[in-house]
Amino acid sequence: MAFQTKFTTPPENHLRVLLELLLTFMKISPLTFGGGIAMIPHIESEIVKKRRWFTSEDVPEIIAVSQSAPGSIAINASIYIGYTVSGIGGALTAMLGMLLPAGMIIVLLTYLFLTYQDLSVVQDAFQGIRPAIIGLILFAGLKIGKGAIHDRFTFFLFLIAIFSLGSIAISPVFLIVGGALAGWLYHAWNNRRS
Repeated sequence: MAFQTKFTTPPENHLRVLLELLLTFMKISPLTFGGGIAMIPHIESEIVKKRRWFTSEDVPEIIAVSQSAPGSIAINASIYIGYTVSGIGGALTAMLGMLLPAGMIIVLLTYLFLTYQDLSVVQDAFQGIRPAIIGLILFAGLKIGKGAIHDRFTFFLFLIAIFSLGSIAISPVFLIVGGALAGWLYHAWNNRRS
């Protein structure tokens, strides 16, 4: 990995970094319509371009680790990033920043939807939101793909994953475990040859 792992924050800057983590994830959280994958461009913009906590090459690894654990990818990614930047306190702060705005928004949206779901303007709005979210997910996939698919082997794994999901509806857990095992075996085999 190209980034420093953790606990690199000087003690005098610890509170400032925690505040930056809180504000960063409170800013990202309301933009995650469409699920955690749709937030990836926002996370990359914040942690790579603005804060410079990570590089673009680190983003696929963050997503891979976040998807390897049960639960929401948004929460998992915030915990991973927060921990890497500032240890346990950073993980808890980033998770809180991700939860607070989303929790308040979902309570408000649930109330509004249950109250006004029969209005045609609400149904029309959801007809437009769905394809926009698909576009967000595709854009995020393309951005990750640039860093994750870089040779014949990774492209082959990509094709196997697409085929497996489309034809036999395999669980994503088996894809992640299988991808990890294939990557380890491939590099072990290459190292023995060289």
